Amino acid sequence: MKRWYFSLLLGAGYLLIFHLWRIVGRTGIILTGVLATFILLLLFVIAAFCNYFRNRWDALLHVAVILDIFLEAILSPSHHDRGFYLSALAFALVIVGYRLYLGPKKSAIQRY
Repeated sequence: MKRWYFSLLLGAGYLLIFHLWRIVGRTGIILTGVLATFILLLLFVIAAFCNYFRNRWDALLHVAVILDIFLEAILSPSHHDRGFYLSALAFALVIVGYRLYLGPKKSAIQRY
């Protein structure tokens, strides 16, 4: 599991922020969305320095999840439905599928 820590953290953060948005108002959604985006981007940079990502596409897929949180916070007026579960499932299938497709990591040479 040590090679999946950031993906798991990102998935948990995604679900947590969307559950939080169901109970806070519009201003709270924007503030927590921007804050969550900043924190996740900081963790993304740390993960990149630790050679977590297999290649640029792997990193890009993770950034897409963070970007989705930001755009949902800024652009979407309501978060009372449960459609975010399907988005989380889709992101998980793509990221996990891609990482499994790449196979076991042999070295950090493919970093960027």
